[in-house]
Amino acid sequence: MVVGMASNKLAAELLDQVMSLSGRVAGIMRDGLEALDLTETLANLIWLVDPAVDPVPLRKLAARLHYDPSNVTLLCSRLEEKGLAERRPHPRDGRVRTLVLTKKGVQVRNRLLRQVTARSPLGVLDAAEQRQLQVTLTKVLGTI
Repeated sequence: MVVGMASNKLAAELLDQVMSLSGRVAGIMRDGLEALDLTETLANLIWLVDPAVDPVPLRKLAARLHYDPSNVTLLCSRLEEKGLAERRPHPRDGRVRTLVLTKKGVQVRNRLLRQVTARSPLGVLDAAEQRQLQVTLTKVLGTI
């Protein structure tokens, strides 16, 4: 019984730390959004659209953001209005819609990433610690 209580306490402490880290990262991201003319919601979507990988279907973006697909459709429209992204058919399945960043969108995403990584609380970790954390988080988030 004591072991179960100890593991519950540890799990609660870990969740508290993850929530605190998430809040700090979100705060860092929010700090520069006005200069990028983005809302936090639009920035979250831009963050997920990695131009270096195959486009992700809009439904998968919605799932990763924990948003309703109709909300992602509205966000896509706002990014298109700003000239930051465009919806396109998936390269291997034309029935599926994806979101692709424009040249301007890639520039905004790069600025956002630079801003967050420059002030990241994870910067206190050395490269080996960052790799270990990445492995651990990949394991934890593997169900997403």
